[in-house]
Amino acid sequence: MTTAKHEALPPPRSGTSLVVTILLMAISALLSGYVTSTILDKEYKIIFAEMQKDCHQIQNDYLTCRSHAAEETTKWRIYADQNIRACQGYVERHLGEDILAYKLGSDGLGKAINRTLEHEALQFELTQSEAKATTLLNSNIILNQEVEALEKDRAIRTRQMKNFVTELEDAERALELRDLERVECDRYYRDLINCEESLDQAKQDNVNNEAPSSHTVKQLSDQVQALQNQGKMKEAMLEEMGFTLNDAKKEIQSWKVKAESLAEKVNFRCRRDVLKQYGPGPHYVQIALSQEETILLKMAPLDLMSHTIHIFMNLIQEKMYVGGTFLLAREHILVAAPIDAFDPENNQRLEEEMVDEGYFPDGALLFHQYSPEFPHAKYTVGFSSTGGPLFYINIQDNIEAHGPRHIDNEGDVEGDPVFAEVVEGFEVIQRILALPRNEDDSLNTRVQIVDTYVVESYAK
Repeated sequence: MTTAKHEALPPPRSGTSLVVTILLMAISALLSGYVTSTILDKEYKIIFAEMQKDCHQIQNDYLTCRSHAAEETTKWRIYADQNIRACQGYVERHLGEDILAYKLGSDGLGKAINRTLEHEALQFELTQSEAKATTLLNSNIILNQEVEALEKDRAIRTRQMKNFVTELEDAERALELRDLERVECDRYYRDLINCEESLDQAKQDNVNNEAPSSHTVKQLSDQVQALQNQGKMKEAMLEEMGFTLNDAKKEIQSWKVKAESLAEKVNFRCRRDVLKQYGPGPHYVQIALSQEETILLKMAPLDLMSHTIHIFMNLIQEKMYVGGTFLLAREHILVAAPIDAFDPENNQRLEEEMVDEGYFPDGALLFHQYSPEFPHAKYTVGFSSTGGPLFYINIQDNIEAHGPRHIDNEGDVEGDPVFAEVVEGFEVIQRILALPRNEDDSLNTRVQIVDTYVVESYAK
């Protein structure tokens, strides 16, 4: 900024000089102000021009910067949108994966919990099953002991029954002999009557002839006395034999009552064991010849023949028929047994197992059971007359052939035990029946039983 230079004023004078001085000073101030104002105006204009220029430059820079910022903003917005979309996709993808993983983890955890609960339930059931198995094992041990005792008792009673039968047969023979002797006594009696009549006639003749023969009379009297003595002896013998026969009949009746009571006890225990081991039924068993060929049997009602059903189901469950064969095919029956005619070693093993278990040679049953409510109809299954373990399938109605019947020279015969019926596997039976046979109707092709088991649940 430029400053004005002023000359030095003369010393003030008095009066007019003072006014002049004041005026001069005022003029000088005005001039100085004007000059200063002019200078300042110029400088202001210069500064304003520079500021205006700077303002235009700043405005241009602002516009340029704004345009550049808009471009950059657009670029960053596009980049941000891309990043946002990428992040959203990444988040959604990972969130979906996390949700899926969570669901899978939840499902896996639920399954693991369920498996844990199932495992605990199975463990509990296993514990209960082990306890039941232990109880059943103990029951089986007790039952086996009871069965052994019953077997021994049966053997003793069988021997006693045989003795009684022998005694009865002896008594019957004695009765027959008594009948013969009675006939002979009748003959002797008639001879005695004839002798007495002859004696009376001789006495009358002697009286009439007055020439008695003492020797003849003596002979006739001796004969009469001998015949009388012999008749008394025969009557005493017959009376004694009658007492013996009555005692034998009473003893046999007593043993029959004991045998019936024993059979009732065996039936009760067998029914109880079947219910404990296999449930209330109906009961089914499967006989497998291969994976494709099986025969399904439905057991008879348990109350009809508890002992027979119990024995057969145990034979099935214990695999006693596995390795055995269907060995005989006749027109009316198809026979199977724990016998292998094609392999002597296997046959020996099967026989030893049966002997060890007490099923051979006297049969598997303690006594025979037959019910007219479950007869030998077509496709029913029965034990042989020995009481098993050999069994057969009726190919036709065999009620007359295998049911209760009368046989000449043997009397009344009880029916073979029939305890099941075929419900599946008829085509397997027909295939076996179509196989070639030998002259004795035995199969010349090996049809082996590969497995047997009790079917726990079956729905037709």
